[in-house]
Amino acid sequence: ILFFETNGFLQSSVEVGALPDMLVFTPDGSKLLVANEGEPRSNYSFDPEGSACIIDMAAGVGNMLDSDVTTVSFATFNADSASLVAQGVRIFGPGATVAQDLEPEYITISDDGATAYVVCQENNALVVIDIETATATAILPLGYKDWSSEGLLFDASDRSPDAFFANWPVKGMYQPDAIDFFTVDGQPYLITANEGSARNY
Repeated sequence: ILFFETNGFLQSSVEVGALPDMLVFTPDGSKLLVANEGEPRSNYSFDPEGSACIIDMAAGVGNMLDSDVTTVSFATFNADSASLVAQGVRIFGPGATVAQDLEPEYITISDDGATAYVVCQENNALVVIDIETATATAILPLGYKDWSSEGLLFDASDRSPDAFFANWPVKGMYQPDAIDFFTVDGQPYLITANEGSARNY
């Protein structure tokens, strides 16, 4: 991660995980969180672990060191692969561990700065992180949308000249690309942009 002044002058840099994809500050600005997507090569000859990093900003952007970076590893869940798959988390890279297969895409942080929520789009999953301890506390499946339910309609064919919206006996994964945290009347919520995304590798 490179830290620049607004005039383009490089102040400092730190090393994080594989393929950093998104950055977000805690509400008080004391920490910067990074989603390291860790995408594999197309032939899976190399598949780095997905992870998150927490960067302590106390030293100021002009004095950042690699020692200011704490990596949140998902390797503690490697032994839980079968259980996670049974719950609905997509772990399906050839020979991949849980940590290798998870691809963190986007992060949001609770208003109190205590908890981070990381969407892993390709895995249709959400990782919960305790920021103070820099640990992943849960990996949660995001489930499926049942398109046979009343009121859920879509055109299932690209061959007919006219649109035909109807219920269909299929289910679709949410696979969000972005997530945000907000509170209404003291009740916390997460809102996601459900893109759906096929893996091209």
